[in-house]
Amino acid sequence: MIIIVLSLLSLGLTISTIYLYFKKSSVDVKVVYIPEESKLPEIEVPATEENEAIVADLEASDVGISFEKFDYPTIVAYTLDVIEAGTVVSTFVVNSEDALKIIRSYQGNYLINKLSEESYFVVVEGNRKYPGLLAGKSVYTIFLKSGTNARQIFEDIINLRSKGYTSYAMKFKKGDVTYYALCLGAFPDKDAAQYYYDNVFDLEEIRKSIYVYGAYVGRVTP
Repeated sequence: MIIIVLSLLSLGLTISTIYLYFKKSSVDVKVVYIPEESKLPEIEVPATEENEAIVADLEASDVGISFEKFDYPTIVAYTLDVIEAGTVVSTFVVNSEDALKIIRSYQGNYLINKLSEESYFVVVEGNRKYPGLLAGKSVYTIFLKSGTNARQIFEDIINLRSKGYTSYAMKFKKGDVTYYALCLGAFPDKDAAQYYYDNVFDLEEIRKSIYVYGAYVGRVTP
């Protein structure tokens, strides 16, 4: 019964979020490729009030869900939507039992990504410690594209999550311009992210449902 309720909650959240995005007026897409981790795109287009409102609503939301058991698809559906570049985080490579303990005790925005049948990568904001668990600080991802249009990025996030992928946006600035990078997955190091890029994720299949403007492995956290 609990699983059914959580699944219905997840479905309802997805439908309501999609409705919210598509009710917004159309915005021209400004998509750019970040060729290297140290280089940011240079498009002098100010972020629109609409985009800022969308992101503010997402950043202000809390998880507010108490998971009774480890159900990965449902837990992924409630991962954070936006992470700001430079955010300090604590990361853990753990089994499903410890992953659930971290998420339940934290009660805030988190990321989770399945690394294997037995291990999961969990990210929570701030400096966190849990007995018996070694905390890391690095998060790597596969950047699919970036641009100033938050609405389009978050529509892509929903699309990717509906297919079971961990997806979110990294928010960063170049001068006075705010950008949003579409992220696929979360990994503890560059080698793990590169392995998924080369061997696990089917980027050609992903390109059939969302527009990808160059994909590469990069770092999210400082």
